[in-house]
Amino acid sequence: MRILIIGGGIIGLSIARDLYKEGFEVVIIERERIGRGASWVAGGMLAPQSEGLPINPFFDFCIQARDMYKSYAESIENDTDIKVDYWESGIFCPAYSEAEAEELKRKLEEYRKYGLTGGWLDRKEIEDAYKSLGPDIIGGVLYPDDSQVDNRLLMLALENYIRRKTMVKLYEGTTAVEIIHHKGKFQGVKTDKGLLVGDACIIAAGAWSGEIDNIPVFPVKGEMIATDIEPDDIDRVFFGSRAYLIPRKSYTRLVIGATEENVGFKDGNTVKGVLQLLNGLKDTLPHMVERNVQEFWYGYRPGTPDTEPIICEGKYENLYYATGHYRNGILLAPITSKLFVDLFKYGKRSRYFDIFSYKRFEEK
Repeated sequence: MRILIIGGGIIGLSIARDLYKEGFEVVIIERERIGRGASWVAGGMLAPQSEGLPINPFFDFCIQARDMYKSYAESIENDTDIKVDYWESGIFCPAYSEAEAEELKRKLEEYRKYGLTGGWLDRKEIEDAYKSLGPDIIGGVLYPDDSQVDNRLLMLALENYIRRKTMVKLYEGTTAVEIIHHKGKFQGVKTDKGLLVGDACIIAAGAWSGEIDNIPVFPVKGEMIATDIEPDDIDRVFFGSRAYLIPRKSYTRLVIGATEENVGFKDGNTVKGVLQLLNGLKDTLPHMVERNVQEFWYGYRPGTPDTEPIICEGKYENLYYATGHYRNGILLAPITSKLFVDLFKYGKRSRYFDIFSYKRFEEK
């Protein structure tokens, strides 16, 4: 069976890897270079609790993905000999006001009743652990089960794996223009370089998915910065309302993010965005203003109207969607891939195909 995958980001490459390992012929169509889109410019947080997600089927989906991540990362490392720096660091959510503290405590109690871990820390319990702590921070919630992965190392590993497999056909610098179908059944993908045919197709093109087929996926621009870091600067991810700070396990950089703007595919970093991130860093760990800036960048999250993904059968037989993962593409890669392995290899259709169907928007 020949399966075409449009999109060479974390979702597309994870699906391609797992289907290849199950004996399927895989074709990847990527408009630029695989692994260098939103997945490359992400933060790598695995943070369903720290995100403050409501308890619903999507939250359950995210928790399942988080529970899968250690084995997912280890499997990729074993296949490629490339460390991806999965780190069960825990994530701390600081409160910069009494109102924020009240909301964080409310969410913490909600998660505890659901059977998840987490705890409130007063300022006195945390300030001695850091060289500096923003004066507005009055405490915060620590979620020990939230974690992170170095998304760039992860993408390098997946890229390495895909490029070494002769049965994976890779078309980079190739734009998918149109889905070709006949009598309601998928036939192939028209690209700017010709027609590619296959037995099935998965659209996993991130923020560009809505340009390939008429589904409500759109870009949400985000800007980020990285600075130098020292081992005693910060010991875990800080996920705050003013910025989030992600120390890499190797302590070679601190990733600071991220802004959110609905400005289409407008390119470039802005003064406004950079200032927002730097002020968020200063408000959280003031001493970090002495560190050198390494890099700043931007990217496009694949948004949907309700911020939940579109993972389901498409509008034609043998066409599927795996897109719209918004802020959680890195987190949801292993579980999204598993859904398609279960479907293609075992004929097992997940209930999530109904929950995350594009049809929910048509019904509304």
